[in-house]
Amino acid sequence: MTGAQAIRYFVLFFLILPSPAVAGSFKAVPVRLFFDVGTKATVLRVTNEGGEKVTVQLDAREWRQDESGEDVYEETRDIVFFPKMADIDKGEERIIRVGYQGQRALSSEKTYRLFLQELPVTRPGEMALKFALRMGIPIFIKPQKENIEWTIGGVGLSEGSLSVRVRNSGNSHFIVGKISATGIDDSGKAVFSREMRGWYALAGASKPFAMAVSREECMDAKAIKVAVEVEKAGKEATLAVVKSMCAMKQEGSKDVGKEVIQR
Repeated sequence: MTGAQAIRYFVLFFLILPSPAVAGSFKAVPVRLFFDVGTKATVLRVTNEGGEKVTVQLDAREWRQDESGEDVYEETRDIVFFPKMADIDKGEERIIRVGYQGQRALSSEKTYRLFLQELPVTRPGEMALKFALRMGIPIFIKPQKENIEWTIGGVGLSEGSLSVRVRNSGNSHFIVGKISATGIDDSGKAVFSREMRGWYALAGASKPFAMAVSREECMDAKAIKVAVEVEKAGKEATLAVVKSMCAMKQEGSKDVGKEVIQR
């Protein structure tokens, strides 16, 4: 894992926390905000758990996922909040009032994030290194009728990376719970296994996930069985391994496996 990847997964960890998001010097509760047709406003409680006063600046962004499954954030006026900046003394709690002023009768869920950015404060002559926390609270505007539908949209193997794509064909988000992959040899014996936690798949999006597979593991495998869990439901797919897929990354190498047997 590269340094950039490590930083990315560290940030993702704090964005997906199912319990109160805690890091640095403050926490926010709840960690997700939901609006339905009858909800006009709600509150977010921000508590300073550090040893000194903090200043938190807020910013709302529309949240979508592009064709490659990457999270994209854009400016929006749909989400309103007050205050836009809050000074919070040690041990104190501030209430942030959050409202939605966009379209109400939705056929598909709309998604946003409210970012809380701690502003670093230094005193004259202070040389200590300080880390400013940035936290993103998901906001979901629910459709009139929720419909969860998904498929394993494809499994591929190339240059030491097994890719699994989860396609959200419904109108509401879900979190991919677990993805597991098992390499099977000619006798049906498992030659390797991998497991990872997933991430949000927004309505209409196709989200890819990747796991490393060594050349030796790939060469030993006749097929790779993949299992994906979403909302306590599971689906499986099988990729037939062609040995040309086992080449490690090099200039001009583009062999990719695409044969999928969907269950």
